[in-house]
Amino acid sequence: MALIGIIYGGLNNFAYLVKSKHSFKNKLRILLTWTRINFKFLFLSKLFKLKRERIFGYKINAFDYGTIRFLFEEIFYRNEYLFNSKNKKPIIFDCGANIGFATIFFKWLYPESEIYAFEPDKKTFEILKKNVSQNKLKNVHLFNSAISDKNGKIDFFVDSKSPGSLVMSTKQERMPKDKITVECLSLSSLIEDKNLSKIDYVKMDIEGSENEVIQDLDKNNQLKNISKFSIEYHHKISGHKSQLSKFLQIFENNGFEYQIDTRCIPINAEDKFQDVLLYIYR
Repeated sequence: MALIGIIYGGLNNFAYLVKSKHSFKNKLRILLTWTRINFKFLFLSKLFKLKRERIFGYKINAFDYGTIRFLFEEIFYRNEYLFNSKNKKPIIFDCGANIGFATIFFKWLYPESEIYAFEPDKKTFEILKKNVSQNKLKNVHLFNSAISDKNGKIDFFVDSKSPGSLVMSTKQERMPKDKITVECLSLSSLIEDKNLSKIDYVKMDIEGSENEVIQDLDKNNQLKNISKFSIEYHHKISGHKSQLSKFLQIFENNGFEYQIDTRCIPINAEDKFQDVLLYIYR
């Protein structure tokens, strides 16, 4: 069954790789690396308890090899965070950095980029730090904080039996497991404190807190400083009403355009949670 799932996912996402703006050489490298990672996941990872991988010269540690496989497909193979920048030294925000896979992807794309990476979970943050330090990544600023609409502390929900879970959240409905308290900061206040007049790209995957963060940026007139976003919008988290139109209206009011990528099976499902990937640009 695992093999069937991998083949199905690979075929579904192959078009994203083919249509990406990578060079043919890099597309081939990504495809071959995807094949190698999936082979190791199926036949070697459990036997040897693999928790690390080398990708395009970068050393990557994780809690388990399944996370490496999943994130490689999402970030490198499917190219969810690929963006074009005329600036060779773009300023990038990685909100919800987890173990740093996207941070490494951005450094692969733009070696001279300056990155602000945010991860609230302490155990996950330690692996993020290790992945940044062992690859000697320069101009990467790490924050052991959740992104919110305020500065201070906030409840954060994790699964103590599954460290590094990709669905840890400030929303209990998204992760109805163990509650901890973490530091949080307002993105708008950080932009002001760092005197950042232009941010080239914001990647945001913060498991349901995106509404508050974008509203805060809008309220503090900071959206004008940002050129592009990729946001994983969490539609219909259990018990939540539909708010996508209000969310998109903020960007429309600020002169942005956007593309939407999602799927719903079956199409006529009701009250079904969906990850909606939004690419938002000027």
